[in-house]
Amino acid sequence: MNKNTHHPVLIIDGSLYLYASYYAFRNFKNDLGEPYGAIYGMLNLINKILKKYRYSTKCIIIFDSSKTTFRKKLFKEYKIHRSPMPSSLYIQINPLLNILDQIGIKTLNIPGIEADDIIGSIASIFEKKGEKILIISHDKDMLQLVTKNIFIFNKQKNSIITPETIKKQYGIKPKKFIDLLALVGDVSDNIPGVPKIGIKTALSLLNKFSNLNDIYNNIQNISFLSLRNAKNVADQLKKYKDIAFLSYQLAKIQINIPINITLQDITLKKYSSKNTFKIFREYVLKKNNSFIN
Repeated sequence: MNKNTHHPVLIIDGSLYLYASYYAFRNFKNDLGEPYGAIYGMLNLINKILKKYRYSTKCIIIFDSSKTTFRKKLFKEYKIHRSPMPSSLYIQINPLLNILDQIGIKTLNIPGIEADDIIGSIASIFEKKGEKILIISHDKDMLQLVTKNIFIFNKQKNSIITPETIKKQYGIKPKKFIDLLALVGDVSDNIPGVPKIGIKTALSLLNKFSNLNDIYNNIQNISFLSLRNAKNVADQLKKYKDIAFLSYQLAKIQINIPINITLQDITLKKYSSKNTFKIFREYVLKKNNSFIN
């Protein structure tokens, strides 16, 4: 990121890092035997992010809803391999939200709306206001949101993802990532994709055609392309056309969900790492502050 993007709006993929923190610090328990690793991990992450981007004054953390989403209604097997939230993680959510509220960090979840769609929509809202946006996530689905004003910070790799880095790695523009997932699927979300279409074949197709629609508008020509097993590729595409377009709907992050939010709403008000961990100790580590109901 250049000098003009040193203080972007920070949008943290809370659900992703909540689970990551839980499994990273699963054995952390207070004197009452209550788990607190997810809370600890999340606060550590937030502290590192706000320290790294210390000039950023706008931050929001987005969480998933437990309600059924449109994708699940569209495809019953969507995310079917995901296990239910462990009870030892569930009981840490309210204490975490209370701590975040006390330290002045805005959080948001919307019933029936996935975190990805909230993130995409908020990023779009603030981009239209002329802001630079930094999404903290390592979920590859997020790559479709990248623009000249919206970036991804992959904390695992400590790297900023821009349109240029996506083009360099995949040879396609960020928006084509929806089409890529429609073709190859996504095991983690159980998005089916087109069977036997791998990432190399999908990227070759997307370098020759504009998008999924364009591929199917030119389906009669695919057998003659210089692709390995081009005829089989064409046959698979024809056979699984409905699945490809279903996968596209499942993979596409919504960016137009009406959300009433302003920059003032997400302005950091009283955050300090010292105060954060003072509140953390009061909530979690003292014997008389049990948070299990």
